[in-house]
Amino acid sequence: MENPLESSPERDARILAKAKEMWIADGKPASGPEAYKEAAADLIGMELNADAGQIPVEPPVPLDANGQPIEEAWLEENLGNPGGYMNELDDKRETPFATRQDEEKALKDET
Repeated sequence: MENPLESSPERDARILAKAKEMWIADGKPASGPEAYKEAAADLIGMELNADAGQIPVEPPVPLDANGQPIEEAWLEENLGNPGGYMNELDDKRETPFATRQDEEKALKDET
């Protein structure tokens, strides 16, 4: 497999030939074959390295037998307190009470 970034006379000749072919296919516009050089270089690079997209990539997280990601247990540590209170000390309620009586009862139960 050739290096797609390395220039060689053979590669440059293929690019110019492809650019001229594309220019002719488009009806020979006034811009000339030079305007097609960049697109031709991309196409020639794809032809020379046809298997470049076939390199296997390891998944960022391990997968179980069903192909589902297995997340680390430490991810749960950053979820905060799921108990419905504002802070870690559990001294502020996140949601309001339904009635004043519920609020008074909760305040009495705290003491």
